[in-house]
Amino acid sequence: MTAARTSSAWLLLALAAPFAMQVAPAATAPPEPLSHALATADVAQVTTIALAAYTAGDLEEAERLFLEAAAAGDALAAYNAAVIRLNEERMIQSEQAALALLQQSAQSGFSPAQHMLATLHDQGRLMPQSQTLALKWYQLAAEQGDAAAQLAVATQYYLGRGTTRDYQEAARWYDKAAQAGDAAAQYILASMYEKGIGLALDLDQALSWYAAAARQGDVVADLKAREVVELLAQQRRQ
Repeated sequence: MTAARTSSAWLLLALAAPFAMQVAPAATAPPEPLSHALATADVAQVTTIALAAYTAGDLEEAERLFLEAAAAGDALAAYNAAVIRLNEERMIQSEQAALALLQQSAQSGFSPAQHMLATLHDQGRLMPQSQTLALKWYQLAAEQGDAAAQLAVATQYYLGRGTTRDYQEAARWYDKAAQAGDAAAQYILASMYEKGIGLALDLDQALSWYAAAARQGDVVADLKAREVVELLAQQRRQ
């Protein structure tokens, strides 16, 4: 059984930040008028024109063009068509069609689609909950450098969701996300170093990562860094 239908306002708030409309690279020349461009433009240009239509508020035309490019195999267009439908911006009852587009984009290797699909599986929204599938899609996005997906993969291993609990593998993925600048990953990695969970206990590393998170405004990380400084000072006095 799929999750109950959720209001459009809720979906927009939940999906807009991590799953906002993705922008294609700028065209090398201004697009031609729509009526002529569609006869001559390649798929990438069709997607660029669709983005322009979306920005101008012509959602019907944007969706039509995204679907045209998606049918030609463009993963970005498939993702954006799915976002329009899942955000219910066109008031079309089309969740299953949107999920098919999202799956198409994810299977083509588009990391935002992989991350979004993972989150839907993770939370059981619009589809049955599956931590195994969530981990699969998070990991595919994480392997492409998506820091938020790396954090999610680490958490799946840390908690044993969709896989056997593995603190060493969790630490490996927290390290990747921390290196990419994710403050939450930096804090958790610091804690793992401080407590020796999945890693050799190392207060110097713990201090380094708490400090990194603190520099991004994490107040608790700042307090933890001060605690570790005192622990290190005590050790050196002994």
